[in-house]
Amino acid sequence: MWLIEMGGWVMWPLLLVSVTALGIIVERGLFLSSFPFPGKEFPALLLETTRTGDPSALAGSLGASGPLSDFGRILGDMDYPNKEAALRVAGGAVVRQLEAGLPTLSLLTRVAPLLGLLGTVFGMITTFSRISEARSGVDMNMLAGGIWQALLTTAAGLCIAIPALFFLNHYQNRARRAAKALAEAGNTVLLLRKEKK
Repeated sequence: MWLIEMGGWVMWPLLLVSVTALGIIVERGLFLSSFPFPGKEFPALLLETTRTGDPSALAGSLGASGPLSDFGRILGDMDYPNKEAALRVAGGAVVRQLEAGLPTLSLLTRVAPLLGLLGTVFGMITTFSRISEARSGVDMNMLAGGIWQALLTTAAGLCIAIPALFFLNHYQNRARRAAKALAEAGNTVLLLRKEKK
């Protein structure tokens, strides 16, 4: 708590940013840990689907419930009406679930260092204002304390942004891999359907 007091008022918005970022990181981590797609067996299932022409094993691997169930149901039914559009809509819904909260986390990773820099600028302004008001000369302790206080906010902003950026990158990569795998599965089944007609 003393760090917040020493850093000045900018530490309060930084605290809010850190709590919000942590909440998104934990929520996305829990969601993605329960999201099994694409698993290690996905390439083999995709290959089996192209070999047999039957997407039921691939569709079954997506689960009967959960975020992938609609996509899997449409994928497994070769006679599904408007299959291409339905796969696009169901796949889009899955990708939106995967990317939920990531734009906010991205914003927070950019805002945190800027807030820290703002705190540093205000801290330096305050320090130099005190120096100019001092009639008896510059007290080195006052100068060092003011600069220390000013730099504290920059350090806090970077301590928030760097781990948040790591998690953001990890979660975006997971979403991209899943979106690519969904597109591969959908395109494979659509090609098989066209070949059967």
